[in-house]
Amino acid sequence: MSTSTAASTVVRSLRHQLFRQHRQPRTSVRAIHTSQSRSAAPDLPVFKAPKPITPPPPGPSSTQSKLIASLRDSPGLRSTTEPYVAYGATEDLFKVCASTCNYTVETHPAPKNDKGEDVGQGTGWWFETRAAGGLELPVIFNIWAQVMFLHMYIITTRLRAFPKEHVRIWEQNLLDHFFYAAEDRMAMYHGMAAKGVRNKYLKDFWQQWRGTLLSYDEGLVKGDAVLAAAVWRNIWQASEDANIADISAVVAYL
Repeated sequence: MSTSTAASTVVRSLRHQLFRQHRQPRTSVRAIHTSQSRSAAPDLPVFKAPKPITPPPPGPSSTQSKLIASLRDSPGLRSTTEPYVAYGATEDLFKVCASTCNYTVETHPAPKNDKGEDVGQGTGWWFETRAAGGLELPVIFNIWAQVMFLHMYIITTRLRAFPKEHVRIWEQNLLDHFFYAAEDRMAMYHGMAAKGVRNKYLKDFWQQWRGTLLSYDEGLVKGDAVLAAAVWRNIWQASEDANIADISAVVAYL
């Protein structure tokens, strides 16, 4: 065998041995890694025990309900509890009506219109723009009051079906809620800090409310044309720029 052949044989032998030594640790490491990954337990989510549900408090028994109903129907107690019932119910009704026609005055002093009235930012169908499907009425205090009068009139016509001895209590509570809301707006939005000034405006609103009742009652008796004229005078303040279609929509609303 020549020297070059022997050298080549030795080199191949060493290369093969080194290759085996290099491969064997990688194989053992891979085997250990595989066995560990298979034997390791997976991480399971930990669930907390649910909190016990607290049962609701027991309601009144049937005996208690019957007793409460009998006391409520008693003529003597009915006259005592009726003002409180009327106050709460009419407050809820007034809030629902006010949600359809609301406004705020965010800048002080408030911007004025041509008549010197404070102009606010309104929400609801009555004040929304025509593009949004609203009537786009002027956002002023007097218009808000007249829209509230219209809603109060709708409620008042239903209250007239109540027993005669309770009608006045419900009507008065409904009107009181309007006066409370109107006085709050005078103080917060229109700078009427003096009680005497607010009382003067409230007296004027009382007269306007009586006129509103008469005008809308007349419209219900004589027909839609008379009712539309009343709506035009009260809501649109007899403006020549009023839209006939808008007035018709309010008459249908009534």
